[in-house]
Amino acid sequence: MKKWAFSILLLLSFSIAGCAGLQGKSGTEILPSRLTWLQDTPIEEIASSRLTCDTHPEIVDGNLETVGTFEVRGAVEKKYDIVEGESGFYGKNQYVTELDGTIRCEILIKLEKPMYVSSVEVYPASPIPTLALSTALDESERHFGESGTGFKPVHDKQYEDVEGTKPVKFQVERELLYLRVTADAVEDRQDATRFDDSVSNEGIDIPLKGASIREIKLYGQQPLYSKTEK
Repeated sequence: MKKWAFSILLLLSFSIAGCAGLQGKSGTEILPSRLTWLQDTPIEEIASSRLTCDTHPEIVDGNLETVGTFEVRGAVEKKYDIVEGESGFYGKNQYVTELDGTIRCEILIKLEKPMYVSSVEVYPASPIPTLALSTALDESERHFGESGTGFKPVHDKQYEDVEGTKPVKFQVERELLYLRVTADAVEDRQDATRFDDSVSNEGIDIPLKGASIREIKLYGQQPLYSKTEK
């Protein structure tokens, strides 16, 4: 009986000592934290084989010699238009600019699976007006359209006008599955055509053209856990 009681007391002593040893320690000290893992894992270029772009595969093929161009979904018309006067009894010609469609272009890149992306480098092949990046972590967040609803903006260098052909680096620092790249189209004045009709004296139809990109590179780490295991 005494031996049994002694064993119980010994077990309780070890249990109390173990609990006391854990007091004052947070969960991040007891188990490896996700943040610590990310800090200890080196940042590397994500292989082009892990990236896909259905519309512009050449910008993620790992080859700086190939070029992809934003698809344009709009055109500009500049003309003299008859504007009704205040009294309604006379009109006057006023030079107006009308946009048919949208000036905004987009390219969507998908990763093989969700990954932590530290930064993105864009290698331009032409000037890129108002370049911006945004991201989505899963399919449910991916909503297309001019507003890009569901994508979270990357605030670094947002809507920056890119000149020249030197790579531009964006700090992203988040997990993502989709990278959305947007930019404004520019007026293609070389292919502009003049017109003359009965409504307006004269005008100009100006097509839009998209900017060109040689390559987009992503740098980051593969996540320790999947999204459902967070």
